[in-house]
Amino acid sequence: MSYKDLPERMIIKNEWLPLVIFEEALPIFQSDARYKDSIERWIHDASLMSTNATYTPSQSFQMLCNFFKDSLYPNQPLTKLMIRNAIHNYTDSILAEVGSFLENEMSSNENESHHAEIIEQVFDNDYMYSTMHSDYQLMRDLVTKKKQFVENEEGLYGAEIQDNKGIVRGKAEVRPIDLGIASSEKQQMWLSLMESALSSLDEWTADLFDLISYLWIVQPKDADGYIKFHSDEALKLRFSDAMKEDFYIREKERFSIMKRVAALSSIWVSMRGDNITVIDTEKISDEQQYDFTTFNRMFDIGSLDMAYDKKTGKAKGIYSLQIRPAPILSYYLNNEQQSFGALDLKVFQYSHHTQREHKRLTRYLNYQWKIRALKRTLHQPFKIKTLLDVVAFPKSYNGVQIRDRLETVLDDLQRDQVIKNWYYTEPIDEERIGKRFWVQKYWSPLTLVIVPPDEIIAENLKKINIAALSAPVANEVAATVVISPITDQPLGTSEQISMSLDENKPIEISPEYIADLIEQGKLSIRKAATEMGLSHSTLLRYLNKQNKRYNKANIAKLEQWAAQKQQTKR
Repeated sequence: MSYKDLPERMIIKNEWLPLVIFEEALPIFQSDARYKDSIERWIHDASLMSTNATYTPSQSFQMLCNFFKDSLYPNQPLTKLMIRNAIHNYTDSILAEVGSFLENEMSSNENESHHAEIIEQVFDNDYMYSTMHSDYQLMRDLVTKKKQFVENEEGLYGAEIQDNKGIVRGKAEVRPIDLGIASSEKQQMWLSLMESALSSLDEWTADLFDLISYLWIVQPKDADGYIKFHSDEALKLRFSDAMKEDFYIREKERFSIMKRVAALSSIWVSMRGDNITVIDTEKISDEQQYDFTTFNRMFDIGSLDMAYDKKTGKAKGIYSLQIRPAPILSYYLNNEQQSFGALDLKVFQYSHHTQREHKRLTRYLNYQWKIRALKRTLHQPFKIKTLLDVVAFPKSYNGVQIRDRLETVLDDLQRDQVIKNWYYTEPIDEERIGKRFWVQKYWSPLTLVIVPPDEIIAENLKKINIAALSAPVANEVAATVVISPITDQPLGTSEQISMSLDENKPIEISPEYIADLIEQGKLSIRKAATEMGLSHSTLLRYLNKQNKRYNKANIAKLEQWAAQKQQTKR
């Protein structure tokens, strides 16, 4: 039986009630264009509530249903006529009751849009920001070292946090937590994620550690300091073609992200205070000498959002949640005195299975380059032994494999423009290679120079303004493209435009040149972006010169589009 076929005075079954309420209430909300997205969600809510008694709808639709069931007609059977009369008599009350929840959902949608633009901007710049404080680096590296966690007398798994000199800086424990979630379905799903906390510690988990920390810096927060973290946006960073409209994410990958987020929330750490003596682990005779008693969770979790199968209504997993760095971690993220530096986007795109060394070396070099940029020691050589300690090659590798692998990793980083170039400070004596203990006695004490890209040097020399990072990305209404005519540009600048008609000579583009082509074609920014294969916000930032570093793939698209426009004009 369809909604239209329901008799006016027939008592409505509970499973049909959400659909009837939706159909009758739709006209009073449909006239406001702001509610379009929420109404689309209501269609989904009403459908699933009719087939799945445990499904949790959006707060606005839940409030709409409760207005009739609890406020107007508590414990009474309902008919279509009763609902219709109530809507006619209490329209203002319904709008007042449900309106505030709709406003909150619209705000949430705006935040999600802002989040997407933040991810786009990371792609445009090829890097994001990370705090370069040593304690933050140690905590981040800890989540890659599952083998360091050993079971203690209390049945918990613990590990020591050591710096590169072997000095104990703190302790960590894996402690599964009960979030106290009202929904038993969500609680059960979360606990199932927590069960794999220890096995989920790897390089990908470290990526999430950095990403969540960065998003917490730049995203709007709620009254309790939480941000919304969505698995899809995290996964997009792993793929160079993620901003394409047909980009597809598999469910398995989405929920694998949440397993690692659950692992992060289950780690508790205790770091030494400035007034505590640091003990060398080799000299410890009594563990009580360095008793770390105050443990703090690294990340706090708020509400969880479940994904449901559209056909069956069955819960499939957690796809987004509220999260915030706990005080022990947030100190390094919101303090104006902290040092922030560029973290190369490529670290997220290297495989955590086959390119673990690439990830570890990229993070270490980004950390070192921030320090060295400030100290003006960028060309100071690195000891090979230090680099080997960082990448931690498998113990099964022999000396030849270790050397070959390290040089291959450095070549890969240079090819991917993570580094500008690298070289040994002195020629290798190949006759000493392969001799007894040649790695320890000859090769590992050698040094090599690793030069960072020019853009990273310039970025690391700046003092990053936290308030500027937190500012919302400009939208189409707020950001007006103001560009001088092309003829006003002085010759010889980096943005000089070539108007040569030589088809073999590539067009030199600039924001002014692209803006002029858009104007000549009488295109909107959004239409032009679609033609180029770029997102609207990416093109807008380019035209407003808001990019600190231009993504080569995007520049190639701009050049191709400009060439097509020039060809059409001829």
